[in-house]
Amino acid sequence: MASWLTPLLGGVGVVVAAAAGPLVTGTIQNRRDARLVADLERNWKLLAELKAGQPDQWTHEIAQLDALVRTQVAAVASRQTRYVAHRRNWASLGAVCMIVVIAFPLLWLLVLPGAWWSWTLFAALLFLALSLCAVGLYQTFNPPEEPAPESGSVAGQD
Repeated sequence: MASWLTPLLGGVGVVVAAAAGPLVTGTIQNRRDARLVADLERNWKLLAELKAGQPDQWTHEIAQLDALVRTQVAAVASRQTRYVAHRRNWASLGAVCMIVVIAFPLLWLLVLPGAWWSWTLFAALLFLALSLCAVGLYQTFNPPEEPAPESGSVAGQD
């Protein structure tokens, strides 16, 4: 039983890890963004309090905090710009699903005979399927840039 269950579980584990990777990365990124915004709000409030109190006592600290707030504002603006412009190519994810639906039953059928030729074909098909899934997942979350419009064709002009 272990002779046919081991490759099957290995393949399933790789697919689950490939699918869960973007989810975990997205969760971590959202946490970083929330922490940056919270830090910016606290620093902004502290800067306002320092300027409202006795600014001549805290001139050096106000300058340092002002530089930090400006850097944080630039980071938030950059992340929000990336977020607004971020696109997904869901057709590539559909192609990954099709590959999984087609390849894994074939892999299962190749495990059953247990002969050397079936293991050779199993390894080749598994490598191909995993490579195609990796490319498809990469294309889903990092689609190629759309070509820039030609300079002569402006929307609204004929």
